[in-house]
Amino acid sequence: MRGYAARLAAVGVGPGTRGLVLADDATPTVVAILALWWRGAVAVPVSPALTEAEIAFIARDCGAGFLHADERGTAVADRAGVGLTRGGADWAEPGAEPVPPPVERPPGAEVLIQYTSGSTGNPKGVRHTRTGVDGVLDGFGRVLDLRPGDTVLSTAKLSFGYGFGNSLLFPLAAGARVVLLSGPPDVFRLTAAIARYRPTVLCAVPRIYAGLRDRARQAADTAPGPVRDLESVRLAVSAGEHLPGSLCADVTRIFGVRLLNGLGATEVLHIVATTRDSRPGSTGTAVPGTTLTVRDEAGRVLPAGMEGRLHVAGPSVAAGYLERPEENARTFADGGAYTGDIVRQEPDGEIRYVCRHDDLINVGGYKVSPLEIEATVRDLAGLAQCAVVGTRGADGLEQAVAYLVPMPGVDPDALRREARAVFRAALPPFKRPALVEVVAQLPVTSTGKLARYRLRAAGVRGAAPPAGDGASPVGGAAAAGAAPGRGGGSPARGTPAPGGTPVAGRTAPVVARRGGGDVVAVQMRVLRDGPGRTLICIPYAGGSSGAFTRLARHLPGSWRVVAGEAVYRDGATVADAARAWWRAGAPYLSDRAVLFGHSLGAVLAAALADTAGAGLGGAEVVLSAPPVLASGADRPALVSDDDETLLTALRRSGLLPATSLTPDEIGRLLLPRFRRDIALAPDGFQGVRTRPVHVLLGTEDRLCTREALAALLPGDRLASLHLVTGDHYFVTTNPAQTAQVLTGLFAD
Repeated sequence: MRGYAARLAAVGVGPGTRGLVLADDATPTVVAILALWWRGAVAVPVSPALTEAEIAFIARDCGAGFLHADERGTAVADRAGVGLTRGGADWAEPGAEPVPPPVERPPGAEVLIQYTSGSTGNPKGVRHTRTGVDGVLDGFGRVLDLRPGDTVLSTAKLSFGYGFGNSLLFPLAAGARVVLLSGPPDVFRLTAAIARYRPTVLCAVPRIYAGLRDRARQAADTAPGPVRDLESVRLAVSAGEHLPGSLCADVTRIFGVRLLNGLGATEVLHIVATTRDSRPGSTGTAVPGTTLTVRDEAGRVLPAGMEGRLHVAGPSVAAGYLERPEENARTFADGGAYTGDIVRQEPDGEIRYVCRHDDLINVGGYKVSPLEIEATVRDLAGLAQCAVVGTRGADGLEQAVAYLVPMPGVDPDALRREARAVFRAALPPFKRPALVEVVAQLPVTSTGKLARYRLRAAGVRGAAPPAGDGASPVGGAAAAGAAPGRGGGSPARGTPAPGGTPVAGRTAPVVARRGGGDVVAVQMRVLRDGPGRTLICIPYAGGSSGAFTRLARHLPGSWRVVAGEAVYRDGATVADAARAWWRAGAPYLSDRAVLFGHSLGAVLAAALADTAGAGLGGAEVVLSAPPVLASGADRPALVSDDDETLLTALRRSGLLPATSLTPDEIGRLLLPRFRRDIALAPDGFQGVRTRPVHVLLGTEDRLCTREALAALLPGDRLASLHLVTGDHYFVTTNPAQTAQVLTGLFAD
């Protein structure tokens, strides 16, 4: 930190300078924040998963005078045009510059700006002071009661107020250890980290705990016995969004861990109300030094038992929003701050959460909480997630709409019927949803919170892509992807073919039949809509449509990106698959479409082109890393029935992508999918007969070299050849250059 502070002094960063910290959780990120404080500067931690437009806005909004960035942050800052003096991980090294003394700031001085997560659609800079930081340590810090022997692991990021306290303030103040996880959190990576680092305190959001619970239930179905996922954890903390009482009870029972439920807000820096133990359904009482009251719209304190707005008074309340005078007046009022939550306070001081203020639905004069409606179907078989919001009907009146996310393999129409039956049986008429929609996933903010405002937006009938890295949501929904909804969205381009009717962000399954049974079923989903070219993606062996999420984000906004995934039964052939993919993709084809297949997907794209022939019209075909297995020494092992032999061959050949799954999870989850998919084309890519194609190759790909490709693809079949830096999976590891090549090939 001293070395970094010396470099900051050398470039003129001092008291009052606002330093943008655009980096994932890592040691240099913490060092940069502490060094800014050493210099009396203001730290502005921001997630590098935000878009270029969001980063550019925040840099302007806070008047940043310095930028610390990791590799990903540097790339997004460059695209956003953020031209500031920059530091990086190399600044956290002792240098030749003299170390300046620390700059003392008065208690009321601004030391931290954190941006709201955007769950209301309008991120705002929140100004925190030294007094606020001390207030958090003396408030929830005393409840948490960390010890020097503790190890803390937080899935919430440093750029999020909840994560900032978990991973920086509390552990450092207590002399405890911290595990910093890079990348988006998911249950598989989290359980691997817990097994490796043995944390004693886990801080996560409810969706993470739901994922851990569901994973434990699935494991119990196959291997009954004690659940050891959290055996090192003595204390778990949940905050960031509402923790359902049933989930709290499940986590406590399954894992035998004490789970504290907390409520906080960016405007009060961290948790201000918490339980002291596992209390399903409760939000607890005020942390030390904080006063909580329930107030009406006029600011009057309401008696116990009445629902109203939660008001927080105490040292952790922020100094206000940055350059938002009207919103300051609404939020920071009556001697504290309104968090935007509707709660009820019991006679003993315990807080019961009702919903967000913006989420209340006014139906016929009745104020209805969406959480009450959601709770009625929470245990419905086949339901992964549910969200209820208020929207305007055709008559202009407010109505409740329920969005359901099915578990994999669950029939959407059957789930909708069952949910409607439960709503009718459990709710009075004015609380029943007027519409019940089944969607592929729910939209979330960059911090993983449900973005209800997106669902409330007019015309939304499908899920928007989550802000961030596009990783699979932990609550059980499928991988990220925006899609038009059932009966809505942009019309398909080109001439429709059989199949392809949009349902809940996906098409209905298109099947290929042989011998009286289904051998292939393909579903398409729209990752991003746009008025220009359509990129139709076929994934690699073991992959899914979500594999192209990063690529979609790097393509111009005018591009529409559609990706598919398939189920292959035993005995399915490339010809079967090509027919199903052709019928599923045809509704999206036009003369401006680009058919894009990666690895095994390239084999299928070539087969599809041969199957369709002239039916592809003017659509272009791009084969990305087509695997040439026939000449490979590992080819026999790739079709082996023995798991160890197959796994060794996958690793040696480069066919196994980088993964954080444990060996057991690889064997249980990945190998069956690879074995099934590779069986389609055991000899790999065998060329394309009907048309010239464009080819993308990885510079370090051992499965497909230029020489091997030349033997299978005559010159008259090769429209162009392009190299992308990376191994066999450059589409996911280097999406920026892949998108650059595609954009250059097919400029609008």
